[in-house]
Amino acid sequence: MPKISNARNELINGIRAITPMLMGIAPFGMVCGAAAVSTGLTPWQAFTMSWVIFAGSSQIAAMQLFASGAPLLIIISTAAVINLRFLMYSASIAPHFRRLNGRWHVLLAYLVTDQAYAQSIAHYLENKENEDLHWYFLGIAGALWVCWQISTVIGILLGSLTPQSWSLDFIMPLTFIAMVVPLLSTRAMLLAAVAGGSASVLLTLPLKLNLIAAALIGIAAGLLAEKLGQAK
Repeated sequence: MPKISNARNELINGIRAITPMLMGIAPFGMVCGAAAVSTGLTPWQAFTMSWVIFAGSSQIAAMQLFASGAPLLIIISTAAVINLRFLMYSASIAPHFRRLNGRWHVLLAYLVTDQAYAQSIAHYLENKENEDLHWYFLGIAGALWVCWQISTVIGILLGSLTPQSWSLDFIMPLTFIAMVVPLLSTRAMLLAAVAGGSASVLLTLPLKLNLIAAALIGIAAGLLAEKLGQAK
């Protein structure tokens, strides 16, 4: 009974942790839904893209390429490159899920997002001995998934009626700022953020590879700072 109670608490805590951020996710999903319809996709195709890909930035890039008549291979390749960051997220969080079975791994891998990873890894660092941390991740990621699908459907239905003032230019940065700032509690994390952020602005690479390169630079800077700190 205590085991079930702890799992339930972790699930609820995860939902509570992500709830404030859903206010920023919902407009983003609505814009993605409306944009999908405006590029020529049918409502069913737009909804299918939402739950199959489940990655806002990739959906936007794919829709832009689709609208411009790009070949299918280019669309798939671009979406894959943008989502390469999830490999790093998965490698970082995998040790916490090592004892779970294959079904859990498949489910949690599908639900990995920027917000779910950032919120969960911060929680895990403070609760390393807790065996039910995967329920915390499920609470966050599940709530995000439900919010994203509902807001996408609303955007699809509203179509062109979605206000133009709901621009992704400010929604995405605000979401990521709210996600990253709580993690900047150490010198290594701060240096990683500064190095990665600077590189993403200064680098110009094709296929959005500057984002991947900037992430790797940020990781390297953080690891270097951590090693130097331990050597003192």
